[in-house]
Amino acid sequence: MKLDEALKSLFPAGCSVRTEGNVVLGEARVGTRGEAVAAVLGTTDNAFIGLEEILALGEGLLDVLRDHPGRPVVLLVDNAGQRMALREELLGLFEYIANLAALQDLARRRGHKILAVVYGNSVAGGFIACGMLADRICALADARTSVMNLASIARVTRLSQDFLEELSKTLPVFAPGLQPFFKMGGIHEIWDADHAQRLEAALAACSPQDERAALGRERAGRTLARDIMDRVASA
Repeated sequence: MKLDEALKSLFPAGCSVRTEGNVVLGEARVGTRGEAVAAVLGTTDNAFIGLEEILALGEGLLDVLRDHPGRPVVLLVDNAGQRMALREELLGLFEYIANLAALQDLARRRGHKILAVVYGNSVAGGFIACGMLADRICALADARTSVMNLASIARVTRLSQDFLEELSKTLPVFAPGLQPFFKMGGIHEIWDADHAQRLEAALAACSPQDERAALGRERAGRTLARDIMDRVASA
């Protein structure tokens, strides 16, 4: 879904959102009656997440912390992953991504609820930088998610793509797409209608407790992660 369509569907009570390059910044009224206001940050047009995008998102989040303490934050996700460029590698894009992740954690510790809504694409480091670390992660039904496509996994692991395609039929970790990610607990909800009402309810349900491993076990998509985490924590 395009950004304009997503904004109308998610925030029918109105929003004031601008784009700077591929970065989305602004605020919106939540729910059909718009009684509450949320900060809106994110990316659009299947953006590659590079240094400029990370810095703009970080600055936008710091503005929210300074000017609107406790205001919920909605991250609108549409990216093609981290930018694969020599400049980004030389300047340490991974540290910029880590800094943005730390800012999201700071916002959470200061009482800001953080909700990610995947309305376009979400891939690898781009999703880690903007979306995957939210309190609650939701997706519109026509959105797309993937960590790495099977051809790339085949090159990295030296396993044949045919073999990986066969594995993906029973192991969702190898299967790109929304449903496998949902099954692994990486996405809390998939919305196929009533987007504004679902967004309002999802914001109310945001919790700083990480539920993703438990969801993966409940949905039989990632059956061991929660138990291993508990064993490590209690060791």
